[in-house]
Amino acid sequence: MVANAFSGVGFTPEAPTVFEFPIEMFIPGSDLSPIEENVDKIVFGLTGWKPKAGAERAAPARITVEANDYEGLTRNLNNLLLRDFGGDGLPLLPPTEERVNWILTGTDVPRDTVVGRILPQGRIATIEALAVNLAMAGGRPEYLPVLIAAIEAIVDPAVTHQVFNATTCSTYPALVVNGPVAKDIRLNSGYGCLGPHPRYPAGACIGRAVRLIQLNLGGAMPGVGSMAIFGGASRYTNVVFAEDEDGLPATWDPLNTSYFGFPRGTSTVAVHPVGGSTNINEASVGTPETALMTLHTISRTMSTPNWNYWLSVSGFAPGEGCPGILLLARGTAKGLAQFGWSKKRVKEFLWDASKVPYSVVEGGYYPYRLKASLETHRPYLAANEAWPITSVPENIMIVVAGGQQSGHAYWMQVGTGRKPACKPIRLPGNWQQLLKKADQDLGPRP
Repeated sequence: MVANAFSGVGFTPEAPTVFEFPIEMFIPGSDLSPIEENVDKIVFGLTGWKPKAGAERAAPARITVEANDYEGLTRNLNNLLLRDFGGDGLPLLPPTEERVNWILTGTDVPRDTVVGRILPQGRIATIEALAVNLAMAGGRPEYLPVLIAAIEAIVDPAVTHQVFNATTCSTYPALVVNGPVAKDIRLNSGYGCLGPHPRYPAGACIGRAVRLIQLNLGGAMPGVGSMAIFGGASRYTNVVFAEDEDGLPATWDPLNTSYFGFPRGTSTVAVHPVGGSTNINEASVGTPETALMTLHTISRTMSTPNWNYWLSVSGFAPGEGCPGILLLARGTAKGLAQFGWSKKRVKEFLWDASKVPYSVVEGGYYPYRLKASLETHRPYLAANEAWPITSVPENIMIVVAGGQQSGHAYWMQVGTGRKPACKPIRLPGNWQQLLKKADQDLGPRP
């Protein structure tokens, strides 16, 4: 992992500042003699080693796979990738030159355009490289503009993707799409929007392509470039869904307008790394009293202590330190609005009600983390006062998505990101032709 990090920032992969100790040494009561035996190497690495500039990490070269038929080609390609630690472990479609060229019809941007470097390994993500990974994930040309915008958001320095790609936390990017493009590409915003759906294949394909890019270009291989202890099922396809803009209360703006300032009707994709999610029962709103009960129920879930809320890397200034994404089904959102709850008022209530008592923070926090957070996040955190999960209510992300009824809400807690990013989606000149072909292949849009 350290070698990946060194090469990702432009140094040679050799990293003598690091000496690898046996993992067993970190178990209580273990033998600590390796430290004494190798102390000279550690001292040299910290005092005598000089970094050397390395070459840019280009995307992998093209490979040739031979077979007598397409079935054999698919089998041989997947076997090769498994041997060479490529892909995600699930079957992949061959990214033949013909298929990649077809995917590239989804953009007017030249194929050699650089989108960014995917860390920790730091390989270059060109438009063509994105198309290759989308082809392997089973994608279509009309998905490519969303994928490009998603990667542009991920490599935005504010998102610190090198952290969520490499950390021990089981973090994954959540992507929220707004605007007309969501319906154009059949991206789910309703029932089951976070999971599989045969009529809405775009989310799984785009999310899996993002994961393949993280693996193949970023080197986020478990135990090597990514030290996520558990990983999590969401890492297969990440989470890609659309906001249910048809279900928004009349007085609520969509996420990309209320949080990021885009004009309503703009097609965008927002990215925020989350480290876990919780389904919240009893999110029904039928009376003013049940509206208040629902908000208290949600706030109790949000207030579960999580030191990612207060990590220095997450930031804690206004506009930063987003604590997570709250999903409200349209029935819940409209019920709240009916009883006078604006989105701003909901955020203010949840921010105040989700504060964590200092005794709870102190009891579950390592002393050095407690001290660091108190010093880093003045004046937002103080001893003997309840700690808010973010500096200001505006930092909470609220998205209307899911089924039409109420009954449940969903909290996606921050992983290791400093702040979310949102990028506009640029459509090619042949967009309508691509959609017409998709209708022919997949049938009428839902």
